[in-house]
Amino acid sequence: MKFAIKKCIAWGDGKTSAEDWYAFANNNSLNTETLTLPELKQMPAMQRRRLSPFAKLTLHCALTASESYEQTVPSVFSSRHGDLHKTSKLIADVASKEPLSPTHFGLSVHNAVGGLFSIFTGNKAPLSAVSAGEDSFFMGLVDAVSKLYAYNYDRILYVYSDLAVPEQYQPYIQQSHDNVAVALLIEKSTSQACVNLEFTSHDLPNSAESSQLQALAFLRFYYSNNQQLALDSKRYQWQLSRV
Repeated sequence: MKFAIKKCIAWGDGKTSAEDWYAFANNNSLNTETLTLPELKQMPAMQRRRLSPFAKLTLHCALTASESYEQTVPSVFSSRHGDLHKTSKLIADVASKEPLSPTHFGLSVHNAVGGLFSIFTGNKAPLSAVSAGEDSFFMGLVDAVSKLYAYNYDRILYVYSDLAVPEQYQPYIQQSHDNVAVALLIEKSTSQACVNLEFTSHDLPNSAESSQLQALAFLRFYYSNNQQLALDSKRYQWQLSRV
């Protein structure tokens, strides 16, 4: 699957600019322990105040990467856990027999932030939400590139985001506890530099998931001079190469 990345916007622990991501990709020293939140000045203050950290990271990347196409570009939003901090609060309220907030529930589902993006921008183009466990980043990318060609879109917006899960869930997660959001404005492969994505399934699944977040592995590849990335998950082997 060949495609061109017109724009990449990412945000993570101690990494908020392209310069930070270049440093991360080239193993330069960074303070990666602190997560700061984007200001999201393009949104009215009243709307910003209601957004969770997960929503702020996701919308910042989506709005910045979509550029002037924000009102028309089709999109795919992907996340393994979604806004699990908000969901955990709802579960705790159920356990405590507290009344549930319909607003909090509505904003906890996987397509909620994609919906906020479409409402804020007035975008009526097709939008889908993907969750595929450990492979959520790459499976979302497969979905976006497939739609790009299947529907002959000029471009598509792909957005992936996940926050470190709440403490009570961390013993059950084998992947590293990082915060990351990334948005890619993707076009069909042209004469310009593009990326080729391939994947194969294992005959027998690996015994354990990879500890490496796929999104961070991708960003290390994208912001470095590496020509290839090979990454094993429990069920698949993923390969990215520059063409």
